[in-house]
Amino acid sequence: MQLGWVAAFFFATFGNLVLWHSLWHEIEIDGLHALLFALSLPVFLLCLLNLLLAPVLVLPYLRKPLLALLVVISASCQYFMFEYSVLIDRSMVQNIFETSAAEVGAYLSAPLVLAVFVLGVLPAGALLAIPTEAVGRLRNVALLWLANLGVTIAVLAAVTLVFYKDYASLLRNHRQLKDQVLPLNFVRSTHAYLKRQYSAKSQPLRTVAEDATRPAAAGGERHKLVVVVVGETARGQNFQLNGYARATNPVLAQRGDVISFREVSSCGTATAVSLPCMFSRMPRSRYDDVQAATEENLLDVLQRTGLNILWRNNNNGGCKGLCSRVPSEDMPALKVPGYCLNQDGTCYDEVLLDDLGARIDAMPGDALIVLHQIGSHGPTYFERYPPEAGTFRPSCDSNQIQKCSNEALRNTYDNTLVYTDRMLGRTIDLLERHSAERDVALIYVSDHGESLGERGMYLHGTPYLLAPREQTQVPMLMWFSPEFLRNARLGIACLRRNAEQGAYSHDNLYHSLLGLFAVQTRVYEPELDLFAACREPGPASLPQLAGGEGIRP
Repeated sequence: MQLGWVAAFFFATFGNLVLWHSLWHEIEIDGLHALLFALSLPVFLLCLLNLLLAPVLVLPYLRKPLLALLVVISASCQYFMFEYSVLIDRSMVQNIFETSAAEVGAYLSAPLVLAVFVLGVLPAGALLAIPTEAVGRLRNVALLWLANLGVTIAVLAAVTLVFYKDYASLLRNHRQLKDQVLPLNFVRSTHAYLKRQYSAKSQPLRTVAEDATRPAAAGGERHKLVVVVVGETARGQNFQLNGYARATNPVLAQRGDVISFREVSSCGTATAVSLPCMFSRMPRSRYDDVQAATEENLLDVLQRTGLNILWRNNNNGGCKGLCSRVPSEDMPALKVPGYCLNQDGTCYDEVLLDDLGARIDAMPGDALIVLHQIGSHGPTYFERYPPEAGTFRPSCDSNQIQKCSNEALRNTYDNTLVYTDRMLGRTIDLLERHSAERDVALIYVSDHGESLGERGMYLHGTPYLLAPREQTQVPMLMWFSPEFLRNARLGIACLRRNAEQGAYSHDNLYHSLLGLFAVQTRVYEPELDLFAACREPGPASLPQLAGGEGIRP
């Protein structure tokens, strides 16, 4: 049993440095009771970990390799928890499982390798070197194992009984602590992720909005083309069009016909959550990733009504299954010269526009094109734009963003937004060249925001309840050709006013696109269509159906 206690002792000390750092700042010792409570914490954690590791000890040939693996994984997690202030929950585990080699490479560094070696490889080697006692009679081994559990549970019960109110208060007021206990956090979260993945794959795809139809085009009626640009890791507060003091939208700010929605919240703090949620009929408050993965998304519904769909991807994380049933193109795989130069295999976002005019010409009728950016994905922000596009200097040309100065980090991140602005400007120019034969429009919205060192936090993926506004407030921009506004009977003054004063979220995208394409279905909820209030009455208006199927708890 000593192997389990040694492993538990390591995890209760060096294996949980981030946890102890948090507890040091959260617990105030103002008396004898508080001191005794603080002293009980390592005892409680040691016994808890010994209890949780006990099942591993009954595996004679696997216990050492499994414990060693837990130590190495914990060291990797601890590095990211300490350096970027991330929490290891199910969403973060999902990000790890669904990441690409390019994204992994963006995080590799000498400090990471050193941390894993010192806190992972060396302790794991020490555990493997501990001599294991010879296996005795099964009855004696079982009795020893049960005695170990009994003592552990007795100590845990005694500590809990004496300090119950203190532990309850600590966990209630600091919910992030449960996602900081290694290796419990990633084991629990991995189990939850794999369980939900199995559940999703074992269910058949469910049809959504079977009644969805669009009015037949009248003779001579112009077709619509809407381009939705899904941004990556852009935060709304850094957009010039939203009042930011720096010129991060130099191209779009000069146009005067771009509408910026100032108050928009994301569905999640990571692409794996936000992207499927954006194209799901479920609002964030009732979003369920298993249900989203096992029912048709917005693209499926629109395609079934006869709409031409094209998804173009330049994001390492892919489309998260959204584009699996519609025409799609993976731009990095095409290795387009001039755009795909990065060492990690990624491309600059302007690759999404390569030969797009010809693709539009080949799409008859109404069409929706989704351009999925790599945008401002970190930590290698400096690789998201061509060197000549770096407007702000000095820049942080490293993946060790926590080591850069605040000025350099902000400059580099803002440079990614300037490049996105350039890409969006080129997209509008392309659409204007097709406005003679189509009603054209552009919608840009980011999947989530980003932390740039505020309160010691970097990157994204923080649990939504704990996430700062920097990770949940995203930019949303729109542009419409004059013909689109006129034929769709959209009041531009109304849209601008609502964009300035209203509060919106990813929940609006699904129903707003249904409204733009005049799709008639019980699933459509006009109160979530951000265009509905600005749609002037007339024959081109979207027919309002009585009630709405919506989503029911």
